[in-house]
Amino acid sequence: MFLEFLETVTGVFVVVYDGQHALKFTLGRAQNVVGPGVHFKLPIIQRFAVEETKHTTLDLEPQVIQLSDDLVYEVDAKVMYQIVNLRKAIVEIDDLVTGLQNRVVMAVQRVVQAQNRESIRDTDAMITTIRGELRPVEEQWGVRILQFGFSNLSPSPSTLEITQLDLLARERLALYDELRRKSLSQEAAVALVTGAVVATHAKVTDDGIVGARRERRELAERFGEHVEDAVREQKEAQKKEKTERLGNEGDDDEDTDGE
Repeated sequence: MFLEFLETVTGVFVVVYDGQHALKFTLGRAQNVVGPGVHFKLPIIQRFAVEETKHTTLDLEPQVIQLSDDLVYEVDAKVMYQIVNLRKAIVEIDDLVTGLQNRVVMAVQRVVQAQNRESIRDTDAMITTIRGELRPVEEQWGVRILQFGFSNLSPSPSTLEITQLDLLARERLALYDELRRKSLSQEAAVALVTGAVVATHAKVTDDGIVGARRERRELAERFGEHVEDAVREQKEAQKKEKTERLGNEGDDDEDTDGE
């Protein structure tokens, strides 16, 4: 604190602390780079631009990016860098931190926008691509990207719902195909996959009832009690339909007798 006070009051020296370096300017022209210590200067004629040269971490602003297949992802990223050429870092760009943030954000957007719901899972490949796009920036601005990573890479709520529905549909389709391969009827397979009971509404005959019983026994042996329950409910629905049909025929006969 005392040195900083003297530096401000006198203006004849500058203090460079550990983890910092300074670029000396004389009459506006960049001279040599100096390390930590006390460095004297000529007021008005000379000045020192001090910058942090230790490892520095940047937290990028959260982004909402649309993928190539229209899904939307929320992306947060961090980058750790170090100044390795102070002259370039000060002379080549007006504000290194702001410029680096903007370039990293643009690189992240370009790479993530090119992904789809499958490739977005390969974060290592995306990180490698982003670091490759930032390599010209490192050479031009005198910095080195030490680490880059995603602190958050997750689908938006609407995208998450779409993804879950897609996975559910794929699982049900695979289960349906498996049941059909095992000779299960289309109606029974749909009933098991969807959790619903589907009546065939077929014409009920004695032969049909016998065939239904035989099918029930076969299905129970192959697929267990869940299939048996489904077929039992299907049989009950068929019996109910037969009863209603017989009742309707009886009503018709009574109407005929009355006439």
